[in-house]
Amino acid sequence: MRTALNTRDLVEISLSGLDAEAVQAVTQLFDRWGRGGAVVEQVAGDAAGPAVKTYLLAEDDGALRQIEIGLALLRRARGLPEPRLRFLAETDWAEAWKAGYGVLRIGRRLVVRPTWRDDYTPLPDDLLIELDPGMAFGSGLHPTTRLCLEALEDTLRPGQAALDVGTGSGILSIAAARLGASRVLALDTDPLAVQIARENVALNRVESIVQVEVGTIQVSNTKYQMSNTKSQTSNVKSPTSNLQPSTFNLIVANILAETIMELAPTLAAHLLPAGILIAGGVIADRAEAVVSSLYENGLSLVERRDDEDWVALTARRVLIPDR
Repeated sequence: MRTALNTRDLVEISLSGLDAEAVQAVTQLFDRWGRGGAVVEQVAGDAAGPAVKTYLLAEDDGALRQIEIGLALLRRARGLPEPRLRFLAETDWAEAWKAGYGVLRIGRRLVVRPTWRDDYTPLPDDLLIELDPGMAFGSGLHPTTRLCLEALEDTLRPGQAALDVGTGSGILSIAAARLGASRVLALDTDPLAVQIARENVALNRVESIVQVEVGTIQVSNTKYQMSNTKSQTSNVKSPTSNLQPSTFNLIVANILAETIMELAPTLAAHLLPAGILIAGGVIADRAEAVVSSLYENGLSLVERRDDEDWVALTARRVLIPDR
């Protein structure tokens, strides 16, 4: 049973019926100011656009004001709908975000089942992922998560080492373990996401395979290294602070197009020769720019997967340019 992360009242802010560009813009705003970031909900089979929501402590006037300003600017530029605000008491906020989450089959064998749903019995060949995503992290409902899961199922080979950049709920790392990865390093810059991912890893009993840490990878001058957000406030080194290049058979980065392009050199550098990168979170009109960025850093496109206005790209390491 999950312990409530906070017993104070919350404000839920949500917008629905958004197109892909609006989803990305609102997600960036909510990721910056919301408690735990943004959650994007798109129920399979629902023709309406996805909804984006986040949560704030009711007493956090500063963050609420920043979101109000950001949404006002976006409404002028994109014609966004008015946001909905809802106050949640400590007795009901932990349950409010669960509405609409169901059992989801993805690809051939992957099945995502929320922990509170006991109305599905897995088939003999199913690879079950039990998930308690927390209020603000992916459950597999969003097209980019589904595309990355499908790409993982088609690409990952048993015994391979994988890296999950921006792990969120940990769903992709758990899927990699279910598919036979020998080890998985899951990174996220948000400590709340790391807490939730660790709980989900334990729930699925893959702690011996999946290691979840606070941090990300980035390029510093010409040296590839691990950036640990804890290092700004602590002298204690993370187990991943000395992450080495040419380490992983597969990397999955279900983040934003701009972030993928920014990290392209170091993502490529951390792949073994002929290693695979799965890049998700890309809206369709940014896909070509991402492909070009990957190509410039020694990654050749293998496959493009589309779902609605979203794209996941699978690329192979061919050459790492001298730096």
